[in-house]
Amino acid sequence: MLACMAASPAGERWGWVSLGQMLVNDGVLTESQLAEALARQGKTRDRLGAVLIEMKVLDEEVLLKYLGAQFRKEAITQQDLAMLDPEVVRLVPEEVARQYRIIAAERHGRKLIVATADPLNVVALDDLRRATGLDVDFKIGPGWAIQEAIDKTYRRMVSTEGIDEALRQDLGLSVGGAPVVVEELVDVQQLRTQAADPPVVKVVNYVLNRAAADGASDVHVEAYEDRTRVRYRIDGLLFDLLEIPRSLHLAVVSRLKIISRLDIAERRLPQDGSFASHIHDREIDFRVATLPTIYGEKVVLRLLEKEAVLQHYTLENLGFEPEQLDVFMRGIRRPWGMVLLTGPTGSGKSTTLHTAIKAIKSPRKNIITVEDPVEYRQPGIQQVQVKSEIGFDFSRSLRSILRQDPDVIMVGEIRDPETAQIAVRAALTGHLVLSTLHTNDAISTLVRLINIGVEPFLVATAVNVAAAQRLVKRICRHCKEAYRPSPEEIAAFAPGPAPDVLYRGRGCRECRNVGYAGRIALYEVFGINAQVRRMVIDGVDADTIRKSASDGGMMTLRQAGFRRVAQGATTLDEVMAVVADQE
Repeated sequence: MLACMAASPAGERWGWVSLGQMLVNDGVLTESQLAEALARQGKTRDRLGAVLIEMKVLDEEVLLKYLGAQFRKEAITQQDLAMLDPEVVRLVPEEVARQYRIIAAERHGRKLIVATADPLNVVALDDLRRATGLDVDFKIGPGWAIQEAIDKTYRRMVSTEGIDEALRQDLGLSVGGAPVVVEELVDVQQLRTQAADPPVVKVVNYVLNRAAADGASDVHVEAYEDRTRVRYRIDGLLFDLLEIPRSLHLAVVSRLKIISRLDIAERRLPQDGSFASHIHDREIDFRVATLPTIYGEKVVLRLLEKEAVLQHYTLENLGFEPEQLDVFMRGIRRPWGMVLLTGPTGSGKSTTLHTAIKAIKSPRKNIITVEDPVEYRQPGIQQVQVKSEIGFDFSRSLRSILRQDPDVIMVGEIRDPETAQIAVRAALTGHLVLSTLHTNDAISTLVRLINIGVEPFLVATAVNVAAAQRLVKRICRHCKEAYRPSPEEIAAFAPGPAPDVLYRGRGCRECRNVGYAGRIALYEVFGINAQVRRMVIDGVDADTIRKSASDGGMMTLRQAGFRRVAQGATTLDEVMAVVADQE
């Protein structure tokens, strides 16, 4: 049991003693009660305080008083917990708050103070530091009051302007209570009627408009036992958007299915669909996927803005360093060969490839893409959608494309040996092929092609450039501040020198108090030269090729991240989290 100096006059008497001994010294417990509690604790592994409360020899109020003294922390009252700032509470995801029964109470610059009834749970505090990127401290409060604050504050936080009345209107489904009918027994015609009801239409339109206006990439409609929660993803993070009565879940999901041209009667199997909408003068495609869960169907919508690449992106502003851009441009300007991008799902590979196509597009070139799905639409090129359900997969579509006299081919992803073989042979017969693979770094793309069955001499000859990428969050420009790096941060830059000044976001309303707004890509660009081709043909292992590339001046993802940190574009914590697989 942790011992600590107490912060009170009594603490001077207690000195460095355990919580149990504090209670005995002050006559709150007897020696025999403490011994019995410790014996029970040895069997249950529960906290000593929880054991004493269960034995009914101590109440929670007294326990918290002593814990506060032991840890030299202030108490937080029920009244304080009833008046929390929702913007501060929002810093801690609801799942984390409920898991550890912790709620964010105050924020002072980079310091976040949370309320907890269990100050010994250091794992919870460490998780909070990682989740928020802030320095976390705590106050001690009663567990029941913290739980009540979690329930009330998160519910209040996701209430919405403009649709409260719609949510209160009765659709004949007992709004706010349990569903009147069992979902499996709902008549299809009844579903269509409910889905067309004005309150449901208004809720769905609100969600779609807010997601588009706030720049969300995804929307999640999630069913729980007593409610339906709507969240949306912005810059890679999920935020609560809306909470609707559980009894409206089926109607809202049916509305989304109808506009996505899905079967509203089928609720046992996953379905995929799509629809397009004109929102805020922008054409947006919504890709819709349903998934049956124990409380009803979950729906995820992916937002894809048509022609977004043409409007916003160039290769110069994606995040390439100048020397990397030079190597990449040489690769995509060659008349034949392969340019491969690698990175995890959602790292921006398709955006980079479409931006590359935009850079080399010409009326003199026949450019064809095959994608699943077609995320961006570009005028002047032919785009093909894979339809695996009817056998029109990447390999079959690629064979067909080769009969269409292409100059440039973009293959959304090389997933299997057949697609890899066709793509490599296309690159060797006078076509420029752009595609993606799933590997950890640029060097591994060569090894991956060999592992899935392409001969090493073909890989060595075909590939022009291999590049890896990751997305990191940008520091919010509205609350950006400079600070002196700590010894640990300085050590992270070793063996290179650390900057004298680093930057971070304090958190503000503009960035939803997370300190970041927008994202930028980190790249590792590997140009294939004669020496590398010889090493691949000779079967040299990836580590040796990687060391040769590094000695030749290739900037790794980690080094690119550190450069962005020094430039003040992102934080060291963000880079270290994103390139953790590069250790």
